[in-house]
Amino acid sequence: MRNVRTNYAVVGGFVLAMTIAMIVVVAMLTGRTGATDTYLTTFGNVTGVKFGTKVSYEGFVVGQVDDIVPLREDGVTRYQLKLAIRQGWPVPKDSITQITAPGLLAAVIVDIKGGYSSDLLKPGTEITSGGNANLFAMMSAVAGQVSDLSQTTLKPLLVTLNAEIGKAAPQLLANLAAVTGDLAEKTPRITADVQRMTGTLSNQVVTDANAQRMAKTLENVSQLSGGLDDSRRKLDNAITTIDKVVAGNRDTMDATLKDLRYTLQTVARSIDSVTYNLEGTTRNFNEFSRQLRDNPAVLINGRRTEDGPAKQ
Repeated sequence: MRNVRTNYAVVGGFVLAMTIAMIVVVAMLTGRTGATDTYLTTFGNVTGVKFGTKVSYEGFVVGQVDDIVPLREDGVTRYQLKLAIRQGWPVPKDSITQITAPGLLAAVIVDIKGGYSSDLLKPGTEITSGGNANLFAMMSAVAGQVSDLSQTTLKPLLVTLNAEIGKAAPQLLANLAAVTGDLAEKTPRITADVQRMTGTLSNQVVTDANAQRMAKTLENVSQLSGGLDDSRRKLDNAITTIDKVVAGNRDTMDATLKDLRYTLQTVARSIDSVTYNLEGTTRNFNEFSRQLRDNPAVLINGRRTEDGPAKQ
């Protein structure tokens, strides 16, 4: 009897331990292993998102989706997500949430792109939504836009184009037939005129006088090319001579450049005083010319001061 009770106690303890272990594992898998803070975010499309969907911060799992609440505003349905995030986790105010998938076959997660603000969001406030960033959502959006484009733009355009072509096609075909008929009728005469014109041009151009002029022109061109060749050789010789002069007087040129640099530095240091004195001289000369215009006799009599005789 005692052995039976012992066996029951062992089995019961094992079952209880496995139950506790299963509860711990489930809690760890769902991310609810400790205290959390609740944040809100709103999306227009929550495809693939459900209770228990992981919430990550820059790829690091920090919580899960606790609830999804539909909101109807101005005839548009949006979905508010309640995010249970690890307690005390800092979320800057300029952070953005996105529904994304880490891989092509990976499960959808709600990822928080951390901002750069020093101010943090308080628990219970809403995080700005950045829309869906997974491949399938983008493909669905593109497909919707293409479908809308084909229905609202391409299809009416094709219908209008078909109608216009149907109206104008008979007239275009009639004009094309008239043009081809006229061209077929006038082609022999055009060909004859071209042959006659080329024969006349050949007879007028290919004459003895023109042949002599062309020969003289070719002779002049040959002489010109010979002169240019001679000039090229002279230019090559001049460049070679200059190169030798520069190479032979490199030390002198270096010394000259150093002296020129020293002179320019001296002028640069003294240019302020020179310009200052030049400005003063210009002002004095301007004043003198003004007095001379007012009273030319100032050259002889000088100018009179307020309390004394005239200054020469």
